[in-house]
Amino acid sequence: MKFFISFNHVEGEWEKLSDSEREGHTNSLRDFSQALKREKGTNLVFFAPPQHAQTVRIDSGTPLQVLDGPALPGPEASGGYYVIEADSLDEAIEWAKRGRFLVGSNEVRQIIEFQP
Repeated sequence: MKFFISFNHVEGEWEKLSDSEREGHTNSLRDFSQALKREKGTNLVFFAPPQHAQTVRIDSGTPLQVLDGPALPGPEASGGYYVIEADSLDEAIEWAKRGRFLVGSNEVRQIIEFQP
């Protein structure tokens, strides 16, 4: 089974950290990224900050729009994602736990491949 795991961060939390805390998180992220590559054969994909996002939206009764900002604005925004092969949702959740270093969340979803 394939799983999509997003990593979300709360705006302003990184800035609250001391230099040594940032270095610790950076080292943890590096170690996690290396383990992810070694054990699951995949990479982390990072997003530009949400203020650089644009959203294409169509609502009932309105024409297609291109809007500045993320699709779901708020204090928590997606920082990126990775896709892994795992035997179960529980295994995917364990990877999400391994990759959680800052205040925020990881969303885990099984990928259902479309078969036309």
